[in-house]
Amino acid sequence: MSKEQNGRVSLLIFYVLTFLLLWEWLRPLQYFTDTGHTVFFIVFIAIVFLMTFFKVPWFIRFPVSLGFILFALHWIFYEGSLLQPSWLGMLAGEVNRNLSYIFSGMWRDMSPLFRTLLFFVLLWLLVYLLHYWVIYQRRIFFFFIMTVVYITVIDTFTPFDASHAIIRIVVFGFLLLGMLFLERIKESERFKASPSLFAKWFAPLMLLTAAAAAIGIAAPKADPIWPDPVPFLKTAATGDFSSGGKAKVGYGTNDESLGGPFTQDDTRVFSWQGNERSYFRVETKSYYTGKGWTEDEKAGASINLDDTRLNYAWYEAGVKTETRKVKVDINPSYRYHHVLYPIGTTDILLDNFVPLAMNSRTERIIPVGKMGVDVKNLGSYTVTYQSPVFDVNKLQRISTDTEGEWSKNHQKYLQLPDSLPERVKRLAHDLTKDRDNVYDKAKAIEDYLGSSEFSYETKDVAVPKNDQDYVDQFLFETKIGYCDNFSTAMIVLLRSAGVPARWVKGYTSGQYAGTSQDRDHNVYEVTNNNAHSWVEVYFKGQGWVTFEPTKGFINPEQLVEQSSGQHNDASSGAAEKEQDHSGDRPEQAAKEEHKNDQKQALDQKQGRQTDAAAERWDAGSALSYGGLVLLILLVAGASLYFTRAGWLPMLIAARLKKRRDDAVFFKAYDGLLRQLKRKGMKKEAGETLREFAEKVDERYKTDDMTRLTLRYERALYRKENARELWNESVELWENLIKRR
Repeated sequence: MSKEQNGRVSLLIFYVLTFLLLWEWLRPLQYFTDTGHTVFFIVFIAIVFLMTFFKVPWFIRFPVSLGFILFALHWIFYEGSLLQPSWLGMLAGEVNRNLSYIFSGMWRDMSPLFRTLLFFVLLWLLVYLLHYWVIYQRRIFFFFIMTVVYITVIDTFTPFDASHAIIRIVVFGFLLLGMLFLERIKESERFKASPSLFAKWFAPLMLLTAAAAAIGIAAPKADPIWPDPVPFLKTAATGDFSSGGKAKVGYGTNDESLGGPFTQDDTRVFSWQGNERSYFRVETKSYYTGKGWTEDEKAGASINLDDTRLNYAWYEAGVKTETRKVKVDINPSYRYHHVLYPIGTTDILLDNFVPLAMNSRTERIIPVGKMGVDVKNLGSYTVTYQSPVFDVNKLQRISTDTEGEWSKNHQKYLQLPDSLPERVKRLAHDLTKDRDNVYDKAKAIEDYLGSSEFSYETKDVAVPKNDQDYVDQFLFETKIGYCDNFSTAMIVLLRSAGVPARWVKGYTSGQYAGTSQDRDHNVYEVTNNNAHSWVEVYFKGQGWVTFEPTKGFINPEQLVEQSSGQHNDASSGAAEKEQDHSGDRPEQAAKEEHKNDQKQALDQKQGRQTDAAAERWDAGSALSYGGLVLLILLVAGASLYFTRAGWLPMLIAARLKKRRDDAVFFKAYDGLLRQLKRKGMKKEAGETLREFAEKVDERYKTDDMTRLTLRYERALYRKENARELWNESVELWENLIKRR
């Protein structure tokens, strides 16, 4: 292998390792942002690295890179053909609108399309920054440390597991650091490289790196001493230490680690108009881990709405239902784009048409397609739903003898972790052993959790230790908690008794806020304080039935005993819902409704709850968003600083080459020395100007630096006319300072 071939191999290794390090920055994006289509970003940096390696001219590199960005934006956000010019006009309008947001300081209002464009530009700059660091500076340590810090922070604050990422980063980083160190030695000592030298250096480097990675994998790992830093960081950011670093109440997306205290938050989420209360669902989860809940949403089928119609059944055909309608108005600052809907929803009419789809596993309804990408939240919409009226007598006829069939059709709703303590299963058996049907078993568990043994609490709520089960700790040790504790405990006990059940999260109906303008509907305000989780139990032949185990809360569904055509209430929730608000005395009916709403508002004030663990991930998402903005600013600033060897000479040349005074030659020569230093050619202490000029000329294969230095010495030492010597040398100087 020739010297030139050996150099190309080393250069290729540099680019490959640098690409792999940059790739690690893209892997976690899906875990803490809504970023999709990451394959486009990966392919883009690979293309830019390849064109840089093969020294493709800039007038080819630029259109190819820009063309790929346009292709990716069209694929992700636009319909129709790429060759149609109309979409470019829409893109230009989108860019112009978002630039106005930036100049107005409205960064959070930037559209996903514009953020994607900015991210492509950021990656573009980052590739050239890394190219400068590796090829010209022969250094990568700073970027390596940044990558390690970035991945560890993401591992701490998001669900992303960085166990393998850290190993990959260490391997890639150590190899790149070792190879670059060899290059610096070769340049400083001025010795020629050979294939044997490369092999003698690279083989031990690979061996030591592999040994370090193996030791790191095999070594025992200590448990974290700071398990959840997010609440503390939120407290430090707001200056509100009165809450003791507790999370705020509200909806969140991650429920893998439940527990811990929270503080109240009366920020409005949405308001709604209707005549009957209901819980508003967001999603369901079925897999209990021993610490919290997860669900593989990607495994679920997407059920598209037929125009406004949702063809999905929560109950069997024989269940009696009542048609109801609610108008929902979501707070513009609410940062989720899911539908908030009552169980039994059949139609969703949006004010602005956006295609919707439900995930069959989580039952979460969100915008889909390219039209849904830019949706921040759904604003206002109307929901029509079928509210069930379950006959308790029918529910009590469903025995647990059907357990075998349930295990086939609803197996995941019977799942329990192998680590579940036996005393939880024994408690479930003791509570339900004298009941011979599903309904009585569910009521026995619900009543037990509502007994005086358990207390509703939001402040002094424990987080299970590493070897503790979340439900076991609540049932046998603390016996205090909020909705997540009560609902999860009921589901685990039901499953232990052979009854399918699932975890549902969303919002209660909120607080009564008056009547609508036409006075035909009541208006309710729902805040973060109304975030809630509850239980749905499956009854064969009936469907999913809502249960409310949390103390201080009332089941909004109707459970009645039918006898001789009459409805007899079987739950306190049914009593409230069966009131007549449309008789001959509408004013009296409104007063009664207001009185009941005030009572329920008092009940909810005494027993507000939330998804506290999930809100921690919300904090992580907010921090990650701010971190992304900060990262963009840092990279942009770093790009300008570390690429100054490329753009600064242009400014220096434009400023000095037209000057014709006596001092310009000396300033210009000093500026040239600084520029050469930025390119890795530093004048060493004790080295004469002529010796340094010879080294520069050897690098560039010219004699320009020597000729310029001789004229500079004549002006400096012989005191010859510096202005005339500068006029003779300005072209030499400009060629040198602009040279790459």
